[in-house]
Amino acid sequence: MNRRMLFVILAVAAILMPGATTMRAQSTDTSGTDFWLTFPENHTGGAATLSLFIAGSTSTTGTVSIPAITFAMPFTVTAGQVTTVNIPIGAELGTSDVVESKGIHVTALANITVYGFSTIPFTTDAYLGLPTPILGTDYIVLAYTTIFAGSNGSELAIVASADNTTVNITPSAPEGNHLAGVPFPITLNQGQTYQLLDVTNGNDLTGTLISANHPIAVFGGHQCADVPIAFASCNFLVEELTPTATWGQNFFTVPLATRMNGDTFRFLASTDSTNVSVNGAVVATLNRGKFFEQIITGAAQVTADKPIMLMQYSNGGSFDGASADPFMMVVTPAAQYLANYTVTTPATGFSPNFVNITAQTSGVGTIKLDGTAIAPSLFTPIGSSGFSGAQVPLSVGSHNLVGSVPFGTIVYGFSSADGYGYAGGFSLSPIALVTAVTLAPKVSAGSVGAPACLTATVTDQNNMPVSGVRVDFTVTGANPTTGFMTAATNGTAQFCYTGTAGGTDTVTAAVGTITDTATVTWGSVVTTPGTFTPAPGSSTTAVVQPGSTALFTVVFTPNPGFLGPVTFSCANSSIPNTICTVSPATVNITSTAPITLTVSLRTNCTALLPPTPLGPAPLSLPPMWGVPVSLIWIMALGGWLWNRTRRPIAPSNHPAAARNFGWLVPSLALALLVVTWSGCGSSSGNAAIPGAPVTPTGNYNVVITGTSAMGTQSMVLNVRVI
Repeated sequence: MNRRMLFVILAVAAILMPGATTMRAQSTDTSGTDFWLTFPENHTGGAATLSLFIAGSTSTTGTVSIPAITFAMPFTVTAGQVTTVNIPIGAELGTSDVVESKGIHVTALANITVYGFSTIPFTTDAYLGLPTPILGTDYIVLAYTTIFAGSNGSELAIVASADNTTVNITPSAPEGNHLAGVPFPITLNQGQTYQLLDVTNGNDLTGTLISANHPIAVFGGHQCADVPIAFASCNFLVEELTPTATWGQNFFTVPLATRMNGDTFRFLASTDSTNVSVNGAVVATLNRGKFFEQIITGAAQVTADKPIMLMQYSNGGSFDGASADPFMMVVTPAAQYLANYTVTTPATGFSPNFVNITAQTSGVGTIKLDGTAIAPSLFTPIGSSGFSGAQVPLSVGSHNLVGSVPFGTIVYGFSSADGYGYAGGFSLSPIALVTAVTLAPKVSAGSVGAPACLTATVTDQNNMPVSGVRVDFTVTGANPTTGFMTAATNGTAQFCYTGTAGGTDTVTAAVGTITDTATVTWGSVVTTPGTFTPAPGSSTTAVVQPGSTALFTVVFTPNPGFLGPVTFSCANSSIPNTICTVSPATVNITSTAPITLTVSLRTNCTALLPPTPLGPAPLSLPPMWGVPVSLIWIMALGGWLWNRTRRPIAPSNHPAAARNFGWLVPSLALALLVVTWSGCGSSSGNAAIPGAPVTPTGNYNVVITGTSAMGTQSMVLNVRVI
């Protein structure tokens, strides 16, 4: 491979930063603001030229630093463009089984994507860097087999992201003083690195177990590998590996275009007794750390009953007579697909170029390349999996891919004795932790034209919620559709859809191969939010005097399938001088549970003065008594005053009754007037409505209405004022 591979990295660096639909509070994709990286040793016999290629969806600034060699380089990223930072030659790992301080720290003010590029003439490769927040503590190495004793061996590398990191390594093959299958510890501080290189013929570090007490970055690869073994045209291989918590159980692959006789794949298990199948046929049962290699000649579905890592290799040119070199790519689990990507081919040197796409068959025709739907004729069903795959030619330059459903992408191209390939992007949510998906309610009823909602809960083996994973929803039956949501911090993902036809639907919620189902039966079209009925023991008729309040208790029962807010009101325009209210005034309907409403109609009466500070009157007097009682009081008071001016006040030696009798009449009259003024003619003690005359006697209707976006429903109540 020659330096034209540089164009590959420039192409890869333009990968899209995934959108908010696949983000959590902490990012679970391959963009970020903090990275710890390193460069494993390239082909024996020369010092590699090292570079980082940095891109972002927004303009930002940052720094690349290597504390051990006092290297610090600020950089600026312009949105949509690539920034290159050259790394000193001394940063490449050069020894085996030795702790060094060659960690590369990349920080930025906004999200960026970082790629490492290592090249010696005719042996070049690159890797996608993973942000520090998504690093893990449990890894299994995937590399390739050593075939030249004493040089160009299988290798792994580790970088610590925190001080006092204890790493336990269990090599899959003997290396130096370390026995196969026997763990040994190393201790690293932040930025320190460790490389293990196996140059023994036939050995392979694939399957080496690595665990740590703090997050670490792990790399696997080969100084110069022939793929498959014994087919010439070796090339440097390197990938930053994903934590086992992000491995999957369901994969879809499409052959590399223009190649013959298939591609090489490796399946690596994280758990004992893992059964791996290709197109439904079991091909291997693997224990933790064991792998199986197979050539697959067509589009395929790879499944496992426990999480695995799947790697796809481009074979060397001597395998099928093509002018090509090996490269390896992590195959994205279907549960880690995204719904949009931006990809780029090299500017020159590579033709033809392709993007392989794998997606749900239901989404075929909705996936767009640069705004134009990709022809469904390019897609071929992958068995009976419900997924299809396509090899889509790409012109030179940048391209946007957008779909209505999540889909997987691999971009690649070939040239004379050369080639490149990379995944278009992926999520890194902890799908391997998921052991159950529960969909509720199991049985529900919906009304055509109104939405129905179901909630999937994602949990682990301890029944604890798993957040950040994508949940796929598939509806079959009367109203077929699909959708996807990301589980929230409580492990739940809600899916809503609107039925347009009557009948029964089966809704399936899935995280990879873990699923659960529920049914929704759709009835008639919802035109009203619900119905009104009198509450048990209540009446729709009330008899009141002016100044009193008519109270009704009403029950509102939502119609099946209706969801959303309903506003309640009452129309009392036919009843003069009244105030009508409904409580509660607004309710957000989430089920068919009945809602109890209180309707209050306040009538008015005559009041000569505002209510007194003495409070409500203890008696009930008709409003027409107001004026006569007032006249009686005035006449009595006037007569008493006139009489007192004509007669002397009783002397003090008269009996008390005689002295107080003169005050009795005006006092009683005054009390009667207070009753009249403050009581407003009602035992309920309502004050008069300011500025409003008395409510006339008669029979009246009050209309209670519930209003929603779907329509209205009303009920009539009767009020008799006497």
